[in-house]
Order: sequence, then C-alpha cells, then structure tokens
Amino acid sequence: MELVDGLPPSVASIATFLATKAKAYDNHLKWNEQSMFKADLMNLRHRWRSVDSIAFRSKCLAEGMRGEDVGLLVGWLEKAQAGRRLVPSKSYRAFRFNPPPEETALPSYSNDRW
Repeated sequence: MELVDGLPPSVASIATFLATKAKAYDNHLKWNEQSMFKADLMNLRHRWRSVDSIAFRSKCLAEGMRGEDVGLLVGWLEKAQAGRRLVPSKSYRAFRFNPPPEETALPSYSNDRW
C-alpha cells in the first residue's frame, strides 16, 4: 500500500473531506462531521489501527483545519487506538466513509477489539 503524506489513501481522503466541510462553515467542524468521524473509527477499526496520529494531525493542519478541531479528531483517534469506545450520535452510528479501507497484511480477529 502506497502512503499519501504518511497516511493510507483512504485516511488522507477523509482528512481532506473533513477539512473541506469545515471550510464551508467558517472553518468549524460541525457536530455531524464529528459524529461521522467517530462512527468510522468504531465501525472500521482496522482502517485506523495503524494510522500515525502525528501524520494525521499534520495532514489535517496542511488541509487548513483549525487547531481546535484537529486536536479533537486526533484525541478521538488516540482514544480509539487505545481501545476506548466512542459514541457517535444516534443517526450516524452505522456510518462509514468512502472509499473503503485498504487491505492490510494484519491478521483478522473474531472480535472488534484492537
């Protein structure tokens, strides 16, 4: 898998999407995009398992997101990677970003634990 700015392509495209959405609202990330991010973290744990939080922070900042929103997203990423559960709003619980995550060489497990 070829990395984009130190991130898998699907994660880089998510950072770009979130930054674009934030720009539309005076560079503030709305609650629904935050819930989308939380839901994707919980529903597709394998997408985020090996993501470097520093590279994700750098990508979001390079895309023009404000530091407060980036800190929130990176905090959730690190919590999810530590095995903590995030609860998105009810209407976004089953949400998953496109494109689908890249295939990894990591073994699959029978449960959703990290």
